This record gives sequence, C-alpha cells and structure tokens, in this order.
Amino acid sequence: MNANPDRSHVKVAVVGLGAIGQEHVDIYRAAPEAELVAVVDPRADVREEVATRTGVAAYATLADLLAEGAADAISLCTPDHLHFEDATSIIAAGVHLLLEKPITTDPAEADALTQIAEASDVVVMPGHTLRFEPRYAAARQAVADGRLGQVQHGYLRRDNKVSVADRAAGRTSVAFFLGIHDIDALQWITDQQVTEVQALATGATERTGQQAMAVLGTLRLADGAVVQIESAWNLPEDYPTDLDAAFRLVGNEAALSVHSFDAGMHVAGGGFTLPMTAGASLYGAAQGPLALELGTFLRCCLDDAVPPVTMRQAASAVKVVIALEEAVASGLTVAVAPVAAAGAGA
Repeated sequence: MNANPDRSHVKVAVVGLGAIGQEHVDIYRAAPEAELVAVVDPRADVREEVATRTGVAAYATLADLLAEGAADAISLCTPDHLHFEDATSIIAAGVHLLLEKPITTDPAEADALTQIAEASDVVVMPGHTLRFEPRYAAARQAVADGRLGQVQHGYLRRDNKVSVADRAAGRTSVAFFLGIHDIDALQWITDQQVTEVQALATGATERTGQQAMAVLGTLRLADGAVVQIESAWNLPEDYPTDLDAAFRLVGNEAALSVHSFDAGMHVAGGGFTLPMTAGASLYGAAQGPLALELGTFLRCCLDDAVPPVTMRQAASAVKVVIALEEAVASGLTVAVAPVAAAGAGA
C-alpha cells in the first residue's frame, strides 16, 4: 500500500477527466484531507489544461501513474467499460480506490471486482452520491424507525435533458447512467434486495443511435413491495431544470417523498430556469453530496476504515440494471442474479 506516513492527508490522483472527473479534481483541491498530485487522461489537450490549471503532474495512462507510485488513492472516473481492468490494476498496486458508478456493466466483472476488493487491504469505495444526500439519508432513517410501517409500493424517477444522451454517445445506457442511482438508493433505504423485474423501453432516435431514450420498469423487493422506476434522458433543452428526479415510498402507516425538480432557486427573465444548487461552491469549497462522498472516502483512507458504500452493494445494483435490460430485450419477468459469495470461484 502506498501509505502516506504522516497520516494527515491523502495523496490523490484523478483518472479520467470528463465532467465528473473534473468535479473530483476541484473537490480534492479544496479538501484539507487531500493533496491532489496527478491527473490522467489519454487526451493530451485535456490533461495538460487541467494540469496547468492545478499545478499537478499529468499522465497519459494509468500504467504511467502507477509506475511512479505517487498516489495513495485514486478516483477512477473513466468510461464504464474500462472500469474492471483499471480498478483491478489500482487495487493490485495497493492504492486506495474511489470507483465511480456503475462499477461495471458486466455481471461477471461485478462479481470478480467485489471479491478482489473484499480480499484486498485497501479502501475500495463505489461512488454512489445519493448515499450522501441528506434527504435520502433522512428517508432511510424514517424507514428504519418504522415510520412507514410495511413498505407496500413506490416510485422512482430520474430524467435528464436530451443533450445528456448526446454526450453519452453510445458509451452507456440510460439505465446504467441514471437508473442505477435510484436502484442503489432503494435497496439502501429499504434494506431490501430487488428480486425480480419487468421493463419496457422507448425506441432509439437518430440522436441516440442504439440507445433507448427511456426505460420504465417494475421492481419487486424481497418482502413483496412493488416499486416503479423511470429513467430517461429525453427532456427538451428548454426544460427549466437539468434534473427531474423523485423518490417515493408508501407504507401501510405513512408515505414519504423526495423531489429534485425544484431546489428552491428560480431565475426568470428571457426564460425560466430552476438551477441545481447542491454542488455549488461556497467560500471556495465545493458543497453537496459529491463533496461529502469524496471527503468520506479520504477519511476512510486515513483511518483504514470500512467505507459506508461497499462493492457488494454496488454490484447488487449492477445486477438489477442488467436484469432490467434483459427484461426490456425479452419482454419477460427476469429474476435478479445474486452477487457471488466472497471467495467463490477464486
């Protein structure tokens, strides 16, 4: 393990400098527990711009970074299909890992990554930001306290503008990009696994190629509750907000709802918009769920602590999304495959 001997901060690198990777860069730069030491991206213009702006080293490949041994921890923000190879290399090098969601889109890789992480002596934490959203945490506490009674049904929605589908450019699906947030949150909040799913999808368009614009499904939890899920990236560009999301559970004693359509700030004049404020910078430091997530990861690295989001939980969410996509393709009810037991097949 590339441990920092003074234990006061973590030397961290960010691999993958897309939109989310650059958010990681800015958060680590402001975090007192972090020393941003490097960035990695195959695009020379992108990595050099970020390196110049931040004053850190730039590498073209993960292998080059690992060969230097400069980082105690890495945020891996590469495209989904690269996660397995990159993550296994990082863990093998004894470097702590924050792995952006989804951890992979392949069921065998989800099992293998879980087993590799559980057998390692480094911190491996999946990046599921809703775990660090106060409203979702309050929803989990309400369910745990029994305020809803027996959960009977629910509804999950996460919709983006169509430009998000354009940016994805065939690299991921709407269910893996959006739906996995709500699936992980549902299983965490209810402490129940999704056992089977049904799903339908809208057709692809010229803008999205082979990608469906929306997936709508039904999830059955282990205790019998039924939850509908809507994941879409077809909102018009003049829609007033970038994200229209909702989380609703109904029990036999109470119901709860979380809405992310309106954050409470309205801008009117030449149009009407509802800006998202959760990740806004405040006095030079990023705020919101992602900043809390990365701060938690850093503290786990410093304290050798078990992260609050585990690879097994993240792999379970992957298995549910895979089942949803199989249900879309087959038109059948699909059972969700379990995550392989620790050490199975090793």
